[in-house]
Amino acid sequence: MTKRCDDLTHLQKKELREVFNNTTILDGPLSSIGNKHSTKAATTAPLQPGRRQLDHKKTIARRALARHRRNPLRVVQNFQEVILRTAPIAPDSHAVKYRPDIDGLRAVAVLAVILFHCWPLWFVSGFVGVDIFFVISGYLITSILLTQLEGGTFSLFDFYSRRVRRIFPALLVVLATTLAVGWYILLRGEFAQVGKHVAAGGGFIANLVLWFEAGYFDNSAATKPLLHLWSLGVEEQFYFLWPLMLWVVMRKRLNFLLIMALVFAASMAVNLGTVQDNPTAAFYSPLSRFWELMSGGVGAYLHLHRPAWSARAKQLASVAGVLLMAASFTVIKPQALFPGWWALLPVSATFLLIMAGPGTLINRYILGNPLAVRIGLISYPLYLWHWPLLSFAYIIYGEKPSYQLKIALMAGAVALAWLTYRLVEIPLRGVASKRRVVGALTAGMVAMASLGIAVGAGALRERIDVHGSDVYLNALNDFDFPGQRFTPLRHNGILFQKLAADAPGLTVFIGDSLMQQYGPQMEQLTAAAPQRYNPVIFATAGGCPPIPNAIRLPLIRFPQCRQAIAAAYDLASQPNVTTVVIGAAWQVHFARYNNEIEYDTGHGKLAFPSPAAHELAYASFEATVRHLRQLGKRVFIVLQPPSGNMYDPRNMYQGSRFDSIHPLPRIDSLKLDKFLTDNATSRGRLQAIAAANGAQVIDPSQYLCHANDCPVLDAAGAPIYTDPLHMRPSYSRRAVTYLAQTVQAERAGERSAQTP
Repeated sequence: MTKRCDDLTHLQKKELREVFNNTTILDGPLSSIGNKHSTKAATTAPLQPGRRQLDHKKTIARRALARHRRNPLRVVQNFQEVILRTAPIAPDSHAVKYRPDIDGLRAVAVLAVILFHCWPLWFVSGFVGVDIFFVISGYLITSILLTQLEGGTFSLFDFYSRRVRRIFPALLVVLATTLAVGWYILLRGEFAQVGKHVAAGGGFIANLVLWFEAGYFDNSAATKPLLHLWSLGVEEQFYFLWPLMLWVVMRKRLNFLLIMALVFAASMAVNLGTVQDNPTAAFYSPLSRFWELMSGGVGAYLHLHRPAWSARAKQLASVAGVLLMAASFTVIKPQALFPGWWALLPVSATFLLIMAGPGTLINRYILGNPLAVRIGLISYPLYLWHWPLLSFAYIIYGEKPSYQLKIALMAGAVALAWLTYRLVEIPLRGVASKRRVVGALTAGMVAMASLGIAVGAGALRERIDVHGSDVYLNALNDFDFPGQRFTPLRHNGILFQKLAADAPGLTVFIGDSLMQQYGPQMEQLTAAAPQRYNPVIFATAGGCPPIPNAIRLPLIRFPQCRQAIAAAYDLASQPNVTTVVIGAAWQVHFARYNNEIEYDTGHGKLAFPSPAAHELAYASFEATVRHLRQLGKRVFIVLQPPSGNMYDPRNMYQGSRFDSIHPLPRIDSLKLDKFLTDNATSRGRLQAIAAANGAQVIDPSQYLCHANDCPVLDAAGAPIYTDPLHMRPSYSRRAVTYLAQTVQAERAGERSAQTP
């Protein structure tokens, strides 16, 4: 076998590698790795030296691809054995052989993600399936890169060409379908956002776009059909740098493991350094995720350049990998600071299972079983299809589609994935002109991204006719904080917002987004008469209850609540602060259904809505109010303004997303007595806290409601709120007169008279 290798000319070797590279599919984050052909002709054909031998191998390749189209499960294994007989011998030729157990690992990863997305309260840790994909991808692609670099056949153009052929076909189909369905059923703001996400997905920057979108006023993740493309963005950003890094290491003959250890440590440091203070950045940033893909790359290097593990060591690694995988799916929760240290569990589990090799009992009989392999083969298109189907179901049917519908949708995702694999991916792999395929796919992706930009900019509009409901649709997402007159102010590492004015004193607003909705009113006051009002600082954080030691969940969406509230009260305690105004969505935070807050007792955490947690929270808030009053501050507690679903503009029109939308013939006002009754508990507790500690209560309902009616429309018939809780900026400027007293300069002796 070695002699026959030596007999080949350099040109023949290059052509043979081209045959091998065009029939072996080992790259792709979630895309199929090599499918195993089985052909008797390939295993029994006589070996002939020289050009005839190469022509014979090319013929075998063509026949194998034809069989591949007819039977995708009988793919590369025996065919690769024939190719490897005449290919240059890699340090460990087994590293490039097809491994069904890796397809089985893909199946575990994609099924975990699907189960998590369908039933997040049941399979709470399934999101770590993406981390499994990262390690697999790093291992497979690094195996190819190292083999080509050491064999002198590496080409950056060829590498990215293979990436295009592997990633673009299924992605283009899913992006086009999502945009088409979005055009048909989505409303104006929804369709524009999908357009933006199509452009981000086509440009492989979805993770960065989603990162900058994250925040309290970001719409629900369930209503983003292309949310899952963030992982594809991370991978492609990694592969923008990884081949170049490997090329430098090989060209300069540097110590591979040392360089990789340094880069690994740097990425892990970014991960650990950001996950505490900004878990959203840690989750979406490529810099905090590179170490996961590099773990697979290190495994590829060890397989190629280090002695194989003993059979006993492989069996132990396989068992340890399964145990760590089970732990990953058991102990990691959505509330955890992730990735952080927690990501070591799924990464280590995947690394050990890969290093164990295909011959261990677990890898061979569990991961390598035919059903797992079949799922693994379609894992990439399955990953792409499953989330748009679920997301559109959430949009159309509400936040909780039935389990029967979810099962039906996932069955549809499997069918679509299989069709995409058979009718799109496999035929394109068999096209003789690879350059033509790459050119067409690249042009298609550029066109798709451009179309997404046009949709996002409003140049292309949705199909649905709203029949005069524009007045309600225009109210959606109408929120303005911070406005143009605000300037940033950082205190204890937390970013707040300040408004300048000329009167003596300083007012600090503390609370969540219901305090931020007063920003337009404060801008208007301080701009119109700066000499009458003192400067204002909004020490607020959207979604964060202004209660010390309260933790808002999930942490990935509310990463800094506890730190922000602590910094806000520390700022309010400064000597130059004269007035503190505290407000929030009190009824929401203390609602019987709200389980997204924990109270840290110092010895453990108690979850809302348990009575014990509520009592501790009220006690903590009262102690804080008492402390501020002892410091001589004027303290105002702002009760929650009238709110509820009747204020939501989405409840002011009717119709179907599959037909058209019409305004409701009648829109009723909110009844004040019902609102007060429904929220009597939290209102009563806050009023009692204020009375006991010398604070003043501001009740917005006394100013916004007339008799027993709280209007939900203005005089022109437009909604005054942008959602069930938040006022539109125009209404805030016009109606919120009750906060002027909090920013007026103190009258002589007022503070001393109020000080206990």
